[in-house]
Amino acid sequence: MNDMFSLGGRVALVTGGSRGLGYGMACGLAKAGATVVLNGRVPATLEARRREIEAAGGKAAVASFDVCDRRASEAAIDDIERRHGSLDILVNNAAWGVPHDLFETTDEEWRGVLDVALDSCFRLSRHAARGMVKRGWGRIVMISSINTKISRGTNTAYVAAKTGLEGLTRGLAVELAPKGVTVNAIAPGYMETEINDDFKADPPRYEWIRNRVAMKRWGGPDEIAGAAVFLASDAAAYVTGHTLVVDGGMSIVI
Repeated sequence: MNDMFSLGGRVALVTGGSRGLGYGMACGLAKAGATVVLNGRVPATLEARRREIEAAGGKAAVASFDVCDRRASEAAIDDIERRHGSLDILVNNAAWGVPHDLFETTDEEWRGVLDVALDSCFRLSRHAARGMVKRGWGRIVMISSINTKISRGTNTAYVAAKTGLEGLTRGLAVELAPKGVTVNAIAPGYMETEINDDFKADPPRYEWIRNRVAMKRWGGPDEIAGAAVFLASDAAAYVTGHTLVVDGGMSIVI
């Protein structure tokens, strides 16, 4: 591997890392040489994923906590620093949405989506950045969405959270750039993951999405891994405050 893209000796935390895009990125980071700490709320699932990464020759650990729990999140980051010596890369991937229209979405649902997909990213980044700044090197990668560029109905809370996340990315990038820490985002298009199983169960909707993509297909979790490795590596040393769109050309099609 070109040394610019090597993550050897780096430690990465991937939230929501037990499945879907999170697991796809975790595998990519591990293949690039990083020790990957998988986050999720189900310890048994995390352990299974850890074993899979190690069986493929990678290095992995687990950190089971709810990203909405500030104390648990900060304790987990502190534990990673103690066990591994540093936390160099943070991938804020955990998120969820509410498939309700404006009049059905409750205040509790709205607040819950923003807490997971936006607020937790601020809290985790704030705590992780302390060690990164001390060491003069760090990478924070936010996972946004193509829905910040082109939106669909019954998805407003998610769209608002991810749009706010891109603003958070730019704000943190400006603040942390002089201290050796870059902050970027990835905006995936429609990927074949568990979170999109409802589309598979509705063939007309699934095909409508597929035909909206320039490449005429849905993406896979492994196809976002390269973007994550790039933004986490020295190859992206002069890239910060950027949102990298990985959508098969969906957002450029008229």
